[in-house]
Amino acid sequence: MNIEQRFFDVYMEIYRPYINRANRILSAYDLYSSQWLILKDIEKHGKTSAVDVSRRRGIEKPTATKVIKHLLELGIIESNPGEDRRIKHLTMTGSGEALFKEVRAKMNELQREVLGDFEHEELERLIDGLERIKL
Repeated sequence: MNIEQRFFDVYMEIYRPYINRANRILSAYDLYSSQWLILKDIEKHGKTSAVDVSRRRGIEKPTATKVIKHLLELGIIESNPGEDRRIKHLTMTGSGEALFKEVRAKMNELQREVLGDFEHEELERLIDGLERIKL
């Protein structure tokens, strides 16, 4: 097996188990990893639009719209018309911010557990290497 194949095999061996563990945490909040990633994007960027979220996350607009609809139904985010009425701005609600902080703390615990054997410098090198991958 060549090194490139080994890299992607190892990546796939950790990806799905991580997502499954994350979803076990998130499901207690009626969320899944795809919804969590969009919620993180909205929290990071503040007032944003579905188009911007889908572009930044690299997902199709209909998929983003479906996820955003679920977050709206949960009352975690709200949608308000912008200056151009065709564009609706998404922001986190007060209860969404509280939920986000609670979930983020649990996700941080999971991540610390998963990466606990790594030194800070090792993680920095891993992150630098992964950021160089172009897809």
